Amino acid sequence: MRRWRMVFLVPLIFGVAAVAVSFLVTSRYTAVTTFTEENSDASALSGALGGLAGLAGQFGVLNTSGGNLSPDFLASVLASRELLDSTLTTAFADPHEAGTRDSLLNILNIEGATERERLSRGVRLLRKQAQSNVDETTGIVTLSVELDDPELAAAVANRMLQLLDRFNTTQRQTQSRQERIFVEGRLKEAEKELRAAEQQQVQFLEANRQYQQSPLLTVEANRLDQQVQTKQEAFLTLTKAYEDAKIAEVRDTPSITVVDAAVPPVMRSSPRRLLFLLVGLFLGVLTAGAVVYLLDFRRLAYRLDRRGPATGRTGIGSYDGIVDGSDREAGAIDR
Repeated sequence: MRRWRMVFLVPLIFGVAAVAVSFLVTSRYTAVTTFTEENSDASALSGALGGLAGLAGQFGVLNTSGGNLSPDFLASVLASRELLDSTLTTAFADPHEAGTRDSLLNILNIEGATERERLSRGVRLLRKQAQSNVDETTGIVTLSVELDDPELAAAVANRMLQLLDRFNTTQRQTQSRQERIFVEGRLKEAEKELRAAEQQQVQFLEANRQYQQSPLLTVEANRLDQQVQTKQEAFLTLTKAYEDAKIAEVRDTPSITVVDAAVPPVMRSSPRRLLFLLVGLFLGVLTAGAVVYLLDFRRLAYRLDRRGPATGRTGIGSYDGIVDGSDREAGAIDR
């Protein structure tokens, strides 16, 4: 209480200094975009194949699970080196020079001895500035990009989403191409099997025109007819699946649904000046408390040293008297 001015002024000075420092720190802005994946065409194709899906899966060609990429996988792709490299080499509007465009690598002033080293450093930096989170309940992925310019942050976030969609579309087309190749080969085999079954049925009918009068021939005729019908059903199913695969192979529609596109943020995300102020005040309180304690301890120790020779003792009673701030009370305690 004797040093209340110091206890009050030191935290105040620390708080003001912290706020002043926050004005020297470069402002950062965070652009946010959310998206989810469209239903893949591979699921429809798998349903069309029906019983053949299991056989295709054994060859490692058809994705019988439906072909959808998990949200966690999409979030991982956003942090992949290939996607970040493409983002860094994309030209954006330079916020430092109006009317000009430059690669993000140059806008961020990434330095390095070689271009490869610059890209490597840029990837590490962009990985820290671009964070993705997945809502496990809804499957919605949130991408946040923090940069020192709001327009640039929004442009980078939207560009990363475009590159992700391109990757997903290419992946779907590649998968559809593999499915088309598999179905095409199976379709040719099914057609041969159907023609062979039909030929066998024709030969039987030519050789047995009155088969209805024989129970054995009737059973054989029914068996051949069922065989032809089964081959026809397989052939029709594969024909539809083949047409679906050919369409999916060239389909370039968006593979992800953008829930909220990134827009330039109005409010900065950092520095948070209120947080700076609170931290400064807290540090100031700690500093003031430590200084006051040390000064008072030094004063008490000095008085204790001066009183020790006069009383002939420096025991606990003498120290307690000094703590109370009264030499008279200390003498009474000693007596």
